[in-house]
Amino acid sequence: MNWLLIFMAIIAGSMLPMQGALNARLGAAMIHPMQATLVSYIGGTIACVLVLLLAQASIPDYKRLASIDWYLYFGGFLGAVFVSAMLYLMPRIGIANMLAAAILGQLVMSLIFDHFGLAGITVEINSNRIIGVLLLLAGVFFLQR
Repeated sequence: MNWLLIFMAIIAGSMLPMQGALNARLGAAMIHPMQATLVSYIGGTIACVLVLLLAQASIPDYKRLASIDWYLYFGGFLGAVFVSAMLYLMPRIGIANMLAAAILGQLVMSLIFDHFGLAGITVEINSNRIIGVLLLLAGVFFLQR
């Protein structure tokens, strides 16, 4: 396992509480949570365009966008649901509780995807993986108390 990549994943993960806190404040400033989600995605779109320009990569054209399978757009929908959930839940249950519960959900779904090969990668569920999820469940429990 490449520890540099794991470290990079940890850094990327550390951005979620910052994003959540900013989005929660944005949600309080807007009339409706979906307005805040839209503003957040506008910021993300601007960042993507800037990175594409800096990397001298092109923005996808209409033909390419029209040619991809429809269900691939569902990822953006799921992202909007997650951002909206953060907007709504973080001010009510706290950043640590929201993210611990969200990570638990991510791990459970990841185990399902791995086990059944739903992302093209098959990894069997073993006792170590189950214990890891159960420990995170215990962590969610203790964070709530």
